[in-house]
Amino acid sequence: MTEVPEYLFERSRQRRIDLGLLDDDGSGGAPAASGASEGAALASSGPSSADVIAAAKADAKLEIQTESGIEPVWVSAARSRTRIPMWALPVMFFLPLWAFVYVKLTEPPPEPVTAITEGAATYAARCASCHGGAGAGSEGGGVGRPLYNGEVLLTFPKLGTDMLYWLEVGSEGIGIGNAYGATDRPGGAHISGETGANMPGFGGPLSEYKIYSVARYIREVLSEEQISDEEIAARDAEWEDLGGGKDLGGGGHSGGH
Repeated sequence: MTEVPEYLFERSRQRRIDLGLLDDDGSGGAPAASGASEGAALASSGPSSADVIAAAKADAKLEIQTESGIEPVWVSAARSRTRIPMWALPVMFFLPLWAFVYVKLTEPPPEPVTAITEGAATYAARCASCHGGAGAGSEGGGVGRPLYNGEVLLTFPKLGTDMLYWLEVGSEGIGIGNAYGATDRPGGAHISGETGANMPGFGGPLSEYKIYSVARYIREVLSEEQISDEEIAARDAEWEDLGGGKDLGGGGHSGGH
């Protein structure tokens, strides 16, 4: 018969007590200093080696299960962290939309389009390259005639057919060598093509109301034409009748200055 170590007997006995298979007599197991006869008696009356091995396997399995049941630290942290409440999810979803609407509502309304602002934009795009931003023309390094300091008012005393037709057809439409504008102009009438820089006609790329608005900008801003409020109102009405302020975000609202 195989001799079983004493500690295995004690371990088996404790396991059987834990499992309810054996009553605890309070002895706490046989002391290590007991005699050989007591050990032999325990061996003859105790469990067999097969029971000891089975109890050891069960003990090892229990220890493995106990160790595997320990929750990792990151899992515990995930369980214990503060979660976003469900009611906050729709708030977070609509927050960017609210911010967009808020910014749009707090933006100042766009400036209304007027004949003068429209004329300024057209002049910058179509005329400034030859006549200069301030209308100095050849006196400021440009190739076109000067339009500032009342020069346009000398050539075209009134905003009428002569000036609008000149802007519409240009040098080619008037005819090279022909006079345009006031023939009694101080210093002599202007002759089409005499400067070598022919005036292009804008009747094709520009609508009537844009030609009208750029003519007003040249006269009223660059050449500083002095007109009454009644004349400004009449010109605004004429610009609107031609179509001004209806397709550029002006909503039909206009103003001369």
